[in-house]
Order: sequence, then structure tokens, then C-alpha cells
Amino acid sequence: MSRKISIQDAVNGYVDKKAPVLFFVLSRKGEIVSANQYAKDLTGLSTTGQNFSDVIVDFSNEFDPAAAAGDPSIERMLTVGVNNASPRTFYFSFEPCEDQILVFGRQDTDELETMRKEVLSLNREQGSLMRQLHKANAKLNKSLSDLRQAQAKLVESEKMASLGRLVAGFAHEINTPIGIALTASSSIAEASHQIEQMLMQEEVEEDDLISTLETIRDASRLVFSNLNRSADLVGSFKRTSMEQSVEELFLYSLNDTIKDVLTSMKMTIKNTSIKAVFDSHETINLYGNPGDIFQVVSNLFENSVRHGFDNGTLEGLIFIEIQKENDNVLIHYSDTGKGMSAEVAERVFEPFYTTVRARGGTGLGMYICHNIVTSRLKGTIECKSTQEKGTKFILTFPVTKETIHETDPIKK
Repeated sequence: MSRKISIQDAVNGYVDKKAPVLFFVLSRKGEIVSANQYAKDLTGLSTTGQNFSDVIVDFSNEFDPAAAAGDPSIERMLTVGVNNASPRTFYFSFEPCEDQILVFGRQDTDELETMRKEVLSLNREQGSLMRQLHKANAKLNKSLSDLRQAQAKLVESEKMASLGRLVAGFAHEINTPIGIALTASSSIAEASHQIEQMLMQEEVEEDDLISTLETIRDASRLVFSNLNRSADLVGSFKRTSMEQSVEELFLYSLNDTIKDVLTSMKMTIKNTSIKAVFDSHETINLYGNPGDIFQVVSNLFENSVRHGFDNGTLEGLIFIEIQKENDNVLIHYSDTGKGMSAEVAERVFEPFYTTVRARGGTGLGMYICHNIVTSRLKGTIECKSTQEKGTKFILTFPVTKETIHETDPIKK
């Protein structure tokens, strides 16, 4: 529609500067779609919606504009009825234009031809511009598609990097209890060998036997407790790693998921003055994929250590609190770190926005948090921060309708 209006405006502009000219836009059936003001004033008709045969006084209903448009090179002399005056003869040319017909009428054939060529040139230029626009749009759409694919790959890469850090954290944590159990088992083996030596003797000191047995008993307790600790860590790692990579939905404990995050993050804050505290007013069970919660809270934790506490060089506290409010779950996450300026806090969830790009920051951690909370958990995440006064994130998301039957088992 914008192209047709531009043609008519061009014709009207030509009329203002040149001799009067009639201009009509017809349908293929000969109905008048629009006309310039000069045509309306000359004929005295409300031309829109009428037939072209109502304008001319010869040929009557026998004239066919569509047939005339079949050969635009032929000019036709037609008589036009004039309002309150004698009819006038005009030279008309008929040009096909998509599903319409452009009609030009002028008493001076030279100026008519000039005007017709100018309008058709404008039409061709607009057609060329439209083709260029279509090509530019196609290139833009392809670039946008490539950008989205690259962004998706970067997000997935960041998730895998997070999983890699999770593996490293658990590997470090499990090393201590396994090492203690191994040392204690060595003590048991040595004590067992001593008892064998005692049994080969004719006489055994009671105190020596009791001391050796106590060594075996104490070492056995160490082995048992540390293997239990290792089993808990392996179970936690198995649970969280599966949650990170599998889209399975089930009933799970939000409390245990938060604890698993803190377990996996112990290595991150080891040898720092950062303490992490988890407080829950109640036990909350949810139906869904706990990997979503794990990913979000892990990213928030790493963001606090990296930005809030300057890679662990500052002292501070990370505090996590969960509560259920009506049909919503609230997770209050806060740290006592450096905080953010208003500008940074406003852009914190933008993809690829980071203040530490020179130190390897991707700007995807907070974007992933926002994306998971809003898209997967169907909730909201709000950031409140003041420089030198810490940062607080408030996550709010609904309890799903499929949740929570008391008889359903919690997945361990």
C-alpha cells in the first residue's frame, strides 16, 4: 500500500508543477480504487468505488481497461465528462501494475509521456529498493540465526564448564575421607600382623594385646565414618551431576539440593575468609528438575566469590534462606561483598555483560540464572545491590501443580 500511495503523491506533485493530468488506479474489473484530486475536481464525482466507465462519456460499458492495459504503448483518445462544463478529450495510457491498472490522461501528449515515464521510473526504483530490502532482511535473519546458535553454544559451554567445576569440587572433597580411610586401613593391617606375631609367641602381654585391639577398633571407626562420608559425597555428586545433564522430573528436596551446592562449593571458598550459611524455616519438597536450582544457586555463589569478594581475597558471608509462601517458593540469596553500582545492577542479567572480561568473564552466568528462573521455573529473579553493602537476589517461582504428594518418595 505504501508504494501505491507514493505513486499517487508523485503524480499529485507533478500536477502541481505541470499542466493538469488525470490519474486513476483501477482494479482489473475497471473499478476506481483511487484518483488524484484533479480528476475528482474535473469530473465532479466521488470517484472511489465507481467504475471507470462512469467517468468517460463514449464507449459506455463496452470499454475494457484490462484489455487496454494489455498494450501500454497505445494511447487511447477518450472523452471525459466534466462537472458543469462541456466534456473534454484526453489521451489515455493504461499500464498494468501487479493486480491493478494505472491510468494516465492528459490533453498534451508530450507531457503525458514525460509524466508516465517519471511515474514508471519511480515504480521501477521502488521495486529495486524492495528487492534490496528483501535481500538485506534475508542477510539480517541469517545473521540473527547464526548469533542465536552461537549464543546457545556459549550457554551450553558455560553449563558444561560449571559441571566441570562441580566435578573438581567433589573430587577434592572426597580426597580427604578416602585418604583417612586408607591410612586407617593400613593401621588395621599392621595391627592384624602384630596380633599374628603375638599368637606365634608362647606368652603375650595382656596390655600389648589390648592396645593392639584398641588400635584396630579406633582405626575401624575411622574407616567406617570416612567411608560413610565418602558414600554421602558420591551420592551427592551422582545426584547433582545427573540433575545437571538429565531432564527427568521427580519429587526432590530443595533443602538437600541447596546443601549439595554448598558441598560442591567448599573448595571454592577453601583457604578464604568467606563463610556460607544455609537457613531454612521448613523442609520444602518440589516436583521438577533439581538441576535447575543447582545451576542457579551455583552461578550465584561463584558470582559472589569472583565479583563480591574479589576472587576470595575479601572476608564476608554468603547467606541462603528458603521459604514457602502460599503457592510460591522464595529463595533469598545474599552476600556481604563489594556490591554493584546501579548501572551494573541494572544490566546484570544481560547476556555477555561482564565487568571482568579481561580476567576471563563470559557474562553468561547471570544470564543463565535469569533464563532458568523465568523460562524453566516460570518465576522471577530480582537483584538488589549497593556498593560496599553487598548484593541480594530474590528468586520467586510457583510450586508446580504436579507436586507434592506426601506418599511420593523423595529421590535420593
